[in-house]
Amino acid sequence: MISISKDKNSMKLLEIEKSSLQSMLDIQKNLNKQILRFLKNFLGDLKVELDFESENNAFQYINEATDILGKSNTNIEKLNLLLEKLDKVITGIHDEYVDYKISHYNTTFTQEIDIIYQNTNLIEEFIHKISVLDLSELLQEINKDPVISSTETEEDDLEIHPELLNSSFVENTLVISEMQGKVILPYKIQEINSILFNNNDKYSSIEDVIEKLYTRPMKDYRFSAIARFKEAYKLVTEKEHKSKMQALSLASELFTNLSLHPAIITACKSLDELDIYLACLEDNSLDEFPFFEVKYEIAPKLQKQENPF
Repeated sequence: MISISKDKNSMKLLEIEKSSLQSMLDIQKNLNKQILRFLKNFLGDLKVELDFESENNAFQYINEATDILGKSNTNIEKLNLLLEKLDKVITGIHDEYVDYKISHYNTTFTQEIDIIYQNTNLIEEFIHKISVLDLSELLQEINKDPVISSTETEEDDLEIHPELLNSSFVENTLVISEMQGKVILPYKIQEINSILFNNNDKYSSIEDVIEKLYTRPMKDYRFSAIARFKEAYKLVTEKEHKSKMQALSLASELFTNLSLHPAIITACKSLDELDIYLACLEDNSLDEFPFFEVKYEIAPKLQKQENPF
C-alpha cells in the first residue's frame, strides 16, 4: 500500500513499492517452479500399469499438488495485477487523476494481499512436505496393492468386433482394443500411403506404418488418471507448442475427468479438437463429434452353460 504526496520523494517511494512487489512475485515464481518440478518428476517417474484406489497416498499427493499449483498461479496473477496498477500510478504521477489511481491501487492491494499471504502459507507448507518426501517409498506403495479396475467409459453402442479389425482398415477411427491389448490412433489411408511412399526404407507395408506410428500398447493407458495428465501435457507442449504452465493447468483439470478415456487426448491433433470432444461429451452428443470416431473392441463375456440334468 502506498501513501504519497506530490513531492520529490514520491517517485522514490513508488519505486520502493514496486521493488517490494517484484520481490514477492519472484518468490512466488520460485515456489511455482518447485511445485511444477515435483509434478513433472513424480508423474514422469511413475511407471504403473494398474489403477489404484483414490485413498492411495500418491493420488492424494497429486490432487494436493494440483490444488496448490492453482493457488500459486492465483498469487502470480494477483501480483502481476498489482504491478500493472502501480505502473499506471508511476507513469501518471503528475497528472490530475493520480489520487484516484493511488486510491484504486490501495483498494486492490488491501483486497488481494491477505489472499496472497494465505495462499503462500499453504504453498510453503506443501513444499516443505514434498521436500522430505521419499518418492521411492511412495512408488513402492503404489505397486504393493494393485487394483484392476474396469474401463471407465462404457459406450456399448461404440463396440467394434475383432473380425472387422482383421478384415479391413478402419479409417479415421480411434480403436481401443482390449482383446488386442493396444490402441490404434485415427489415420487416413492417403496419409499412410504417403508415409510409405516417402519412407519405403523404413516401412514395408501399410500395416507396418500403422503398427509403428499409429499404435500404442493398452498398458500406456491402464492407469487412467496419470495417462490423462501425461497426454494432456504432451498435447499442449508438443502439438500446440504452448507453455508448461498452460500444459500443467489443462493436465490438472483433466486428471480427475473419469468419463474421458486418455487415448482420446492422444488422438486429438489440437486443443480445439479436444475442446469440441469435451463439449460433445458434456452434451451427450458424441455422434456430432466431427474429427474421428471412437470404437471399443470389448472382450466377449463368457456365458455360463446350464446343466441339462
